[in-house]
Amino acid sequence: MNRERAARRRFWRMSLLPRLPIGGQLAALIVVATALLLPAPFIPNQLPAARPDSDLTISHWSTAILIQRTFAQEHRLPLWNPYFGGGQPLAADPLAALFYPPTHLVHFLSLRDYYLVLIMGHLVFAGLGMLLLASRAVGLPRLPALVAAVSYMATPRLISHLGAGHVTIVQTVAWYPWLALACWATVREPRRWGALLGICLALTFLAGHPQMAYYGLLMTAGLGVWLLAKRWQLEGQRALLVSVAGLAAAGVLGVLLAAVHLLPLMEFTARSTRQLSVSSADSHPLPSFLHALIDQRPLPGLPWEGMITPGLAVLALALLAAVIHWRKVWPLVLGIVLVAGLALGNASSFYLLVVRVLPDFDRFRGLARIWFVALVLIALLAGLGTESLLHRVRRVAFHGTIAAGFLTVLAIALSLVVTDMGHTRVGDVRVVTTPSELARTAAQLAGSGRIYDVQENIPQASAVQLQARLADGWNPLLIESYVSYMQHAGGYASSGYQLHIPSYDSPSVEPDARLLGLMHVSVVVSRRPLTDSRLVQVGKANGTLIYKNTADAGPAYLVRPGPDGHPPLLAQIQRLDDRVRAVTQAPDQQTFTFSTRTVAYFVLATPAFPGWTANLDGHPTAIQQIAGVLPAIKVGPGTYTMSYIYAPSSVRLGTMLSVVGLLVALAWLIAGRRFKPGYAKTDEILAVPAALRKIAPKLKGRSSM
Repeated sequence: MNRERAARRRFWRMSLLPRLPIGGQLAALIVVATALLLPAPFIPNQLPAARPDSDLTISHWSTAILIQRTFAQEHRLPLWNPYFGGGQPLAADPLAALFYPPTHLVHFLSLRDYYLVLIMGHLVFAGLGMLLLASRAVGLPRLPALVAAVSYMATPRLISHLGAGHVTIVQTVAWYPWLALACWATVREPRRWGALLGICLALTFLAGHPQMAYYGLLMTAGLGVWLLAKRWQLEGQRALLVSVAGLAAAGVLGVLLAAVHLLPLMEFTARSTRQLSVSSADSHPLPSFLHALIDQRPLPGLPWEGMITPGLAVLALALLAAVIHWRKVWPLVLGIVLVAGLALGNASSFYLLVVRVLPDFDRFRGLARIWFVALVLIALLAGLGTESLLHRVRRVAFHGTIAAGFLTVLAIALSLVVTDMGHTRVGDVRVVTTPSELARTAAQLAGSGRIYDVQENIPQASAVQLQARLADGWNPLLIESYVSYMQHAGGYASSGYQLHIPSYDSPSVEPDARLLGLMHVSVVVSRRPLTDSRLVQVGKANGTLIYKNTADAGPAYLVRPGPDGHPPLLAQIQRLDDRVRAVTQAPDQQTFTFSTRTVAYFVLATPAFPGWTANLDGHPTAIQQIAGVLPAIKVGPGTYTMSYIYAPSSVRLGTMLSVVGLLVALAWLIAGRRFKPGYAKTDEILAVPAALRKIAPKLKGRSSM
């Protein structure tokens, strides 16, 4: 009996007690995440960003419905989204994050619960990554590391973007601490941890926000250079080459693992309005930027883009660390200054220099978003500041150190939760996702045809719920040829990068019923009267007029060849009276039967895009295009069956490469477990190489001038 008790006590002392602090830290992160999202976790149907104008309700909700429904009904993933923007490749759409593993929690939960779990999980995950980064790489004790974790996961900029519905930004920046941690570990022990860095890179790419993934990659590259310099100074050229090889192999592994999304994304981007000349005009003068660093009030317009402050309490702790431990933390301060120079945009000479070096760096919207990298560094400084504070408390009252540490964590958490109040924009998600009378009426009238909404009155989420296809829509990536076509069909003109179809509305804008009909638009809705005689008003709902398009050509139709026998120009199109019957009209597969008495072109009212293949009576046939957007297949006299199937080679090739990456990652992880650790001569990320130690006093001297 005594032996049993002794064994139990030994087990408790050796196994359970060391884990209690870890469990307590994780519980603290969960409590903070819950407080940030109040009252959503406790009230049904409440959700952050539950507003009609948020990205969550405009885009994310609709793609989640499509993924959930397709998998439940057909046990596969949808590759084509036909419900807005005329149709577009879902596998290539970053906002869908189709190949990001957490996305597939949607198969097990209701949509509201799915997004609540997804958001809360990523907030906690961001905090946990920062906790490990601060404790393992920087060497902070538990409570200062917890302060760093809370400072990052609850930073006002992140919560403001969450309130705007930028789910993929939250998903992507949650990986920043993990990228830094994995980079640090890989430089120290490449054979053991390189696979982890590759996996973190891949999941950052797959999380759904290319801009933030790009910034995360820059952060990792900068940290890697710093760590390699340390490695070289302390352990020599051979150790340097081993670490460089490990980082390079991890980068290749990350690209391989994410290839299933990256290849379709590259294909889509090259054919979207994004490929047009885009140069950001963002400019943040230094005085206003410094004011925003301490001003916690949200700016009008787009408050999330102007939210710079990390919170006054966090900033105070970071400044304390910079003053007390300058020789240790100057690399962090230098990193913050460099990132600030980039966040200033065109107001900064440093930014103008960098855009000449880095590819496509100036083609992003919201240049200040790179400030998230600085927020990682500021959170680490806050942890170091907390350590300094507790060290001085320990001198005065040794037994009060733990209490002071807990109070500091509580003060930081409360200050950030209070600062973030209102930023999450919590509301009833049913109000903004339940289809309106207008959406239901238009969907019923349209049938299998498309709806063109002149003022975008029908939300995309409603269209997907009702399985109604919109000819209009919003997305950061839209097929450029379709956007150009819809300018003519919609009666408006725009240039450059466009996110909306239509891009604007005015009394002078008059849609062309014939051109809309060629894209199978059967219903047009508008808040103002339209004058085209082929648009016949059939109803009114929610103050919006509903028109039936009598010029609707259907999902497919036959037209005469042009004068030279090639596909006709838009102005030359002459439809034949021969009937085309639709057999199936699935999102990524359409089948038709038809007969023709003369040579003709069989035209499909679906935007042309790589990956669509045509089979005429079971045999592959060439696809030509009318106006660069309407697929056209030349046929002779006879009766035919036409199958039009979306099976993109980019997804197939990407899948094969990702499978190869998975096998390599698995082999690397197994081999890494067998590798005997050989720790580097320095464990802390902030240890300064001898060659660089002389720089710190000079930098401090300059900063005090």
